[in-house]
Amino acid sequence: MYSLNIENSIVYFKDINIRDLKEILKWYNNVEEFKFATGIDTPMTLQALVGKYAEVAVCGNEFFVGIFSKEHDRMIGIMKGRVQYKDRPAVWISSIVIDRRFQRRGYGSIALELLLKHLKEEKNIRRAYLAVIEENLSGITFWEKQKFKPLRKIENHIRLNNKSHNAVVMYKSIQ
Repeated sequence: MYSLNIENSIVYFKDINIRDLKEILKWYNNVEEFKFATGIDTPMTLQALVGKYAEVAVCGNEFFVGIFSKEHDRMIGIMKGRVQYKDRPAVWISSIVIDRRFQRRGYGSIALELLLKHLKEEKNIRRAYLAVIEENLSGITFWEKQKFKPLRKIENHIRLNNKSHNAVVMYKSIQ
């Protein structure tokens, strides 16, 4: 796993370990609220989440971090993605989840800024990418506020609730 134990004055990231998964499972199983962020539309078992964790843990370029609030001294969310070095160095963000009690307080923006600043300074990463489901209007609004721009559309990218959904690939140049 790509280690991202970093911090700023408001949040810090800590690499997820197997002991954290029970707490994280609550977000994955809150499918109505987080299905667009996680890509999971039915509740999952702890064993299934351990399997997903194991896939990330063995890949040197994938990260899976807890987002912790310094003020509250607790995990308030998670972020997953991968760092790509070949050809065009970039980061792909696959998930960001912020607990409902901490949403709309700037934590998602602050965590994203911490990630991008670190990768720019430490790894010379200059581009960030993600895919957001077309119907996820609040997600698209969040990413647009972070200065991400649409790059292209992928038809039938994911199935959720037995329905195919299109995705919009978005990108940001990291300044």
